[in-house]
Amino acid sequence: MVRPIETSADRGRTKRRRRFGRVTSRKWPSGRRTWRAIWFCRVEQTRLSRSFDSEKEAKDFLAELERRVIARAYEVPPTIQETERKDAEAAAAARPREVPTFAAYAEDVIERRFDKVLSEGAMGVQRAALRAWKEFFGPRAGRRAVRLDEITPAMLLDYRAWRVSHRNSLGGPAKPISQRTINADHAAMCRMLNEAILDGHLSKNPIAGMKKLREVSRQRRYLTKEELGTLIAKCPEHFKPFLVTAAYTGARKGELTRLRWSDLDFENGKIALYRPKVGNADWIDMHPAVAAELKRIKESRSAELRGKGEKLQPEDHVFLSWHGTPFVEIRRSWLLALKAAGLDGREGLTPHALRHSFATHFLQNGGAVTDLQQQLGHAELVTTQIYANALSERRRATVLALDFSATAP
Repeated sequence: MVRPIETSADRGRTKRRRRFGRVTSRKWPSGRRTWRAIWFCRVEQTRLSRSFDSEKEAKDFLAELERRVIARAYEVPPTIQETERKDAEAAAAARPREVPTFAAYAEDVIERRFDKVLSEGAMGVQRAALRAWKEFFGPRAGRRAVRLDEITPAMLLDYRAWRVSHRNSLGGPAKPISQRTINADHAAMCRMLNEAILDGHLSKNPIAGMKKLREVSRQRRYLTKEELGTLIAKCPEHFKPFLVTAAYTGARKGELTRLRWSDLDFENGKIALYRPKVGNADWIDMHPAVAAELKRIKESRSAELRGKGEKLQPEDHVFLSWHGTPFVEIRRSWLLALKAAGLDGREGLTPHALRHSFATHFLQNGGAVTDLQQQLGHAELVTTQIYANALSERRRATVLALDFSATAP
């Protein structure tokens, strides 16, 4: 056997044996060859591997892992899928994000989020504001729609000035826009921009901290006992049950229009009310006048349905319009009742005046403010206290006791 000639250079060179992991190769049917780095991971206590396109990449990978093990800085390297996902996320974060227009974003949030959780009244405020936003912040006069990141405090001031002369209500008299309405739009807009922060479209709310307009306090209109009696006696027949119930309960319009026969307990003299404005339900007392009126229309409606071979159902609505359908809007019936009673033309005399009238006469008859709070369904006692402050007999007596007339010498 002939041995190869050994030189001095060969005697000093020894081949290093890899102590950490090993590299294997595989040739695929397509002719492509890949290399796999295999090692034992003491963190996960299992054998792991990673694939590479060249032998050098696989060896360099194992050498780096070995260096980290020796330095006690070893971490389980990510898989190819994890690396690709992180790279994709980093690339997406680096790309400029398309910011939606304010009107389009507001419409999406109102219908997708708010409609599921807000009450009917709160949704009415949001949709009324949205109609104004579409007109002002949408495309107009050759200008494109305003994006969320283009909203500025100065733009809110311009919107306020524009909103004063632009009414967008779907019904009712064409009254000037009040500061209260503009402030409601301001609050809705501020909330919408906070939603944009949560969605990552904005880093801060540009109108946060801006002061609202000073609202002019309006006098709470109420009807005297004589006026209420005339109103009930002269109102249209189809509207009388609603009017009597509102006058003797102080319930809100929306609480009564959704009332069904299953909500009435004639035996115990109770009415179950759901209060969407505050999101709770309560039982209130049923006045004998209300019970008599509701029993009358129940018997009349039952007899009418029996003639048609039908039966009054517990889920049927209590108050129906002259069309025979559940009340949605009572404005026209209210105006007809005011005209019949000779009370039309008085400013501020809306259907809500029945609620104010009930509260006023309740306290005048010696009722407690806490009892009135429960009856009206106020979430805060301070709201009910407004009626008590307006009827302070001690204040009235003090004012009437003043005498500034000159005394005789």
